[in-house]
Amino acid sequence: MHKLPHLTKNRFGVYYLRLAHNGQEVKRSLRTKDFRHAKLLALAFNLELAMKTPDDKPKAADFNLDAEALKRLDVIFPDGTQVKDINTDDDVRRAKELFGDRFVSAMAAPLDLPILTPQTMAAIAAQQANSAPKKRGKLFADVVKLYVREKALDNTARTIAAKQGAFDDFVAKAGARAMDAYSLDDAVAYKNRLIEAGGSASRINSKLSYLRDLFAYSMTNGQHPGPNPFENAKVSSKSKLEQQKRSYKPFTGEDLKTIFSPDTYPARMDKPGYRWLPFLALYSGARLEELASLALWQIQRDGDIWFFELVKAKNSNSLRRIPLHATIVESGFLAYVEKTKASGATQLFPELKPGKNGYGKNVTRRFGDYLDDLSITDDRKVFHSFRHTFIARMSARNVHPAMLMALVGHYDQAKVDFSSPHFTNYQHDKTLAELKATIDLFDIQLPLSF
Repeated sequence: MHKLPHLTKNRFGVYYLRLAHNGQEVKRSLRTKDFRHAKLLALAFNLELAMKTPDDKPKAADFNLDAEALKRLDVIFPDGTQVKDINTDDDVRRAKELFGDRFVSAMAAPLDLPILTPQTMAAIAAQQANSAPKKRGKLFADVVKLYVREKALDNTARTIAAKQGAFDDFVAKAGARAMDAYSLDDAVAYKNRLIEAGGSASRINSKLSYLRDLFAYSMTNGQHPGPNPFENAKVSSKSKLEQQKRSYKPFTGEDLKTIFSPDTYPARMDKPGYRWLPFLALYSGARLEELASLALWQIQRDGDIWFFELVKAKNSNSLRRIPLHATIVESGFLAYVEKTKASGATQLFPELKPGKNGYGKNVTRRFGDYLDDLSITDDRKVFHSFRHTFIARMSARNVHPAMLMALVGHYDQAKVDFSSPHFTNYQHDKTLAELKATIDLFDIQLPLSF
């Protein structure tokens, strides 16, 4: 099986180094049954032996073979008698009793016996570790499936779609591999491709952050050992990105008169979702997806206060109750709710079907076309501008930021001093009565009756 000098194997499959000198044979166990490991040790042993001169080759006498050293050796006498498996102090004692001076002199006789230095052993161990077959990480596509399934528990459908798009884009450019086969070079190359494609800094950073989170998830769940090639991948600082951001604009009073004109609005916004959602967004400050995805059970009443129970939204700060503004209560909205319940529907707007970005895609498209028809063409005036209109007007009416946050969830409060005692005083759970009194401060009037 092997032709290496001095390498042999006993009947139990354990490999030994064997040297003969002056009719004596000494064997040193390599303590392994793995031929590849034994071969490396034997090669290193023979290399040391070949490089030593007669004068610097160590002798057995140099080793001061005490009982502990003897336990590691097997002895073969010239007449063929063997002393093997010397493992305990009793074994050493019995060998001395049986063979007397023959045993002691055999161990003390000069014998060329190179030893493996600590440096050589360390090098062999490192080579052995490097030569051992490495367990590959899971395939990228398999990790993506697991990641998306878990993140779907707390990410919106829109966020999941964005992440999946980033993962698909990356693998299309970098190729499908095991997770640990991707390197820092792959991350940098992908980032540079995104830059060359003309993507905005915020969009590029979003894709890079999705990939960073995916690789971190893979490492945390033992699907590859690391490192994370996207750990430090980004194109700009957060503060610089904030400076680049073009925020949405609120609608002006004239915009709202034009949008809700009795002459155009009913004919163009001709389905329940199209008709009611702009109106509800203006008087609640809620996001489109929060309203478009409402189930009928989420329109509730506590005493004489009707409210929206928002249970899934963009983030945890968005899970809240929004009382219905007096204008909504006085409109035909609640009658529409009862009529829809009677039809057997479960959604507030049954005609809206969920897509990868949620329920609001067609509403956004129709409303955008309607704004174009009205010559409201500023690209910062979109459906989301209703939310900005609500926040801007409530701020102008000196509604406290803490109360406004309770109604709309998170929003940009860059000029608010959150450390002030006055703000701290408002940090408590708001009652529906408090929220109802606050939301009714919104005082924009429309030319159209709903």
